[in-house]
Amino acid sequence: MRSPSGTAQRLSPVTKLRAPARAATGLPILATAVPVLGAVALWAVTGSVLSLWFAALAPMMAVAGFADRVWAARRARRRDDAVAEADSASLSAAIEKEVVRRRDRAWRAWPDIRRLLENPEEVWREVEGRQGHLVLGSGDIPITVAAEHVSDLRAEFAPEVAARTAGTPNLTMPDAPATVPLRGSLAVVGPEPLVAGAVRAMLVQLCLVHPPGDLEITGDLPGGFSWVEELPHRFTPGQHRIALDVSSGWDGPVGEVDASILIGRGGGAGVRVVLGQRATGSAHATVDTGEDSLEIRPQMLSEFQASLLARSLREKIPPTAMDSGELALDGLVEPHRASEPGAGARSLVSVIGTSNASAFCLDLVSDGPHALVVGTTGSGKSELLRTWVASLAAHYSPEDVVFVLADFKGGTAFSSLRRLPHVTGVLTDLDEAAATRGIESLRAEVRRREGVLAAAGVRDIAEGAADLPRLVVVVDEFAALLSSHSELANLFIDLTARGRALGIHVILGTQRATGVFREALLANCLLRVVLRAADVADSRLMLGDDSGCRVPAGVRSAGSALVRRATDHRPVPIRVALVGDEFVSRIAARSEAAPVQAPWLEPLPVTVALPGGRNDDTLLIGLADEPHLQRQEPVGIARSVRGLCVVGAAGSGVTTALQTVAAQIGEVEAWVDSDDLERAWDVLNRVAVTRRGAVVVDDADAVLAALPSEYAHVAAGLLETIARSSGEGHPFLLGLERLAGPIARVADLLPHRLLLRHSQRSDYLSAGGVPGHCDPTASAGRGRLDGTLVQVFQAETASRGVRVPNESTWRPPAGLTCWVTRATPGAERIQEQWLARDVVVTGPDHALAGGSPQALEPGRSLVVRAEPEQWQRFWTTLTTLRAQGPLLVDPSCAAEYRILTGRRELPPLCLPGALRGWLLEPGREVSRVRLG
Repeated sequence: MRSPSGTAQRLSPVTKLRAPARAATGLPILATAVPVLGAVALWAVTGSVLSLWFAALAPMMAVAGFADRVWAARRARRRDDAVAEADSASLSAAIEKEVVRRRDRAWRAWPDIRRLLENPEEVWREVEGRQGHLVLGSGDIPITVAAEHVSDLRAEFAPEVAARTAGTPNLTMPDAPATVPLRGSLAVVGPEPLVAGAVRAMLVQLCLVHPPGDLEITGDLPGGFSWVEELPHRFTPGQHRIALDVSSGWDGPVGEVDASILIGRGGGAGVRVVLGQRATGSAHATVDTGEDSLEIRPQMLSEFQASLLARSLREKIPPTAMDSGELALDGLVEPHRASEPGAGARSLVSVIGTSNASAFCLDLVSDGPHALVVGTTGSGKSELLRTWVASLAAHYSPEDVVFVLADFKGGTAFSSLRRLPHVTGVLTDLDEAAATRGIESLRAEVRRREGVLAAAGVRDIAEGAADLPRLVVVVDEFAALLSSHSELANLFIDLTARGRALGIHVILGTQRATGVFREALLANCLLRVVLRAADVADSRLMLGDDSGCRVPAGVRSAGSALVRRATDHRPVPIRVALVGDEFVSRIAARSEAAPVQAPWLEPLPVTVALPGGRNDDTLLIGLADEPHLQRQEPVGIARSVRGLCVVGAAGSGVTTALQTVAAQIGEVEAWVDSDDLERAWDVLNRVAVTRRGAVVVDDADAVLAALPSEYAHVAAGLLETIARSSGEGHPFLLGLERLAGPIARVADLLPHRLLLRHSQRSDYLSAGGVPGHCDPTASAGRGRLDGTLVQVFQAETASRGVRVPNESTWRPPAGLTCWVTRATPGAERIQEQWLARDVVVTGPDHALAGGSPQALEPGRSLVVRAEPEQWQRFWTTLTTLRAQGPLLVDPSCAAEYRILTGRRELPPLCLPGALRGWLLEPGREVSRVRLG
């Protein structure tokens, strides 16, 4: 750990100054001995005893002088001690003043949370050295006071002061800020409540010092730290990044963060903060840097306090980005024409909002050339797209740029922009078929532009030689478009790959990026805008980091966005401007250009008459709509093919389509439908054997469904035989309502299929249709011929072919006739008619007389009537009578037909209740007759 002054922190006591030492005072031996020797010499010369008194006087004077000097020395010592005491007090006062000065300076340089809140002007104020440190709390910080820092001391004390203040900490600065450099990793360990409180204080401390844009809090938030989402530093990209981590370290890409706070894990950290609690309940912490340690009083915040401070910081964000309130586009740009004609060939610069208190511009040509916009519901994605289009329209004329707008989330996103002359068309999901058709037309637009550039002899629209405006395709809810038409993904990949040189730019908006944008699309769309990402995966896919998922939610923050261009190292926070109707009206009013023609043809008409004249090679079916080629031309099938299968619900135009093709054939050998099943059966049997021309079977599935099971099975085989024998100018035209069951095998034999409207999506898919082509609301005659959208031609009613001759009425001939029937109303009515014509009707028990048939008058008719069960009891009678005349079987006895007749082949179809029956005559084939 480093102290605020930058010196190593160690504790050292402060001691009092001492007075300088003085020389010791002794007796004057030589001065005393010389007078004594002189007195003795005088006494020896003069012999006078008085001279010896001089010898005694000298020691007395020496003792007196010594005593005087000792007393003077004591007085000087007391005086020096007093001076030293005063200087020590002065030194202490000077040192204390220096310590206080340094502590105040330290707190001003590195204020803690309390001091920052007491002085709001200090919040986010840039101070040299402040942003590079983190205040952990307060403590007694060792400092060094140099001799030059102490004034007003006596000169004799300066050497001692200098020696005591030379190079090592000698004093303690109490209650001073304890800081650590904001780099590397900082581990906070201890009891969980204390760790949480300390980390909350650290984060708030950092956010009070560093403004949004300077510091960014990244990483996954641990439990109890949801309040961090309220901090503007959480969703605003910053120059410095700090990560929260509950693991052993930051696991993101190397170099993505400047510092990390490890919660509850200390392994490998550069600085460890070990928290504890004293017996008094107060918290303390030991800061260990690996070189030395210091005990401090850490800052602590509750979750409630941290949340309040986070919200207050969020409210401090200036209204330049990430703030509430509406920002009008007309306050940033006034509609005007580009500086010179053709300016759009080189760039598409537009203002879309503000960033850092100034207008924020994007150049779709140089920053793009294509853009992806991601934003969850309510984030303002549609508003951004509208603003972008309106701003481009305000800067450039329709000769420079035109728009194709597609809205797949309700059809109202671009309704206000329809009046702009730049807008060639607005496609919506309210008319999904038209929208899809318009987007597919862009393929043809690509080829058209390639031809124009080739004719001009240039390779890029930026060269200015080609007279082409730039085309901007804007799609709102791209994911919704792909969900119903996944095949269009390749179209947009092709547009983004080839569009730059052709002047085609794509702006795609969606709620989710993951799973929607393919790699090939992402590689060509370098301009990314995120209003709010749904999760971290979307944010990293779009921006390269997780800042996109921290853009604040709610109506208050709508329009807050992050933009990342290819040249940006980190996303740029912006606030999107709103465009009003008045602004759009001014753009539309100032333009003198006529509305631009859409790059697609008008939709197919509801009815189209069959063109006149005969085509020897093709049977025309309808008018094809090929938006990818920007053309509508008649389309049909070759006359030499095997045939055509038309599938559609009732009223979808199946019969019309069959009539249209049949009318071009000329003579149709047979036309079969479900109106007359007996005739249909007869025709199928005849055509399957003697095929001479075209055959049309309408409602084939209904025909098979209406036939009895045995007949339906045989009929399906007959249809298959007819299909296999078709071709070479004799096509087989098959009409169905549902492609299911045995008829599906017949339909597979025909090379062409026309799918008209289906009431059920499952039926359409079963018929081989593409999910995106199913349109239950399509008009009659609108369908897909082998995948191509067509409107069937309408022709005059075609010939229905040769009809099977109607059966003549059969009555019992003269002689004996066996009749197998049940007691049905029809049988009773027929019997009454026969009795009225003098026909004798009797039972099998009266038919024989002596083992032979009854004798009849010439010309009389005898009908022996019985139910199948009775005939089986009179089997001998039946055998005898059958040799004498015909056997008539009513259709109600079809189950017993084979038993009573002995024939295994199916008889002609005969429907019960139709007054018909099967007639079996000796030596002839069974036939169907009408009774009367």
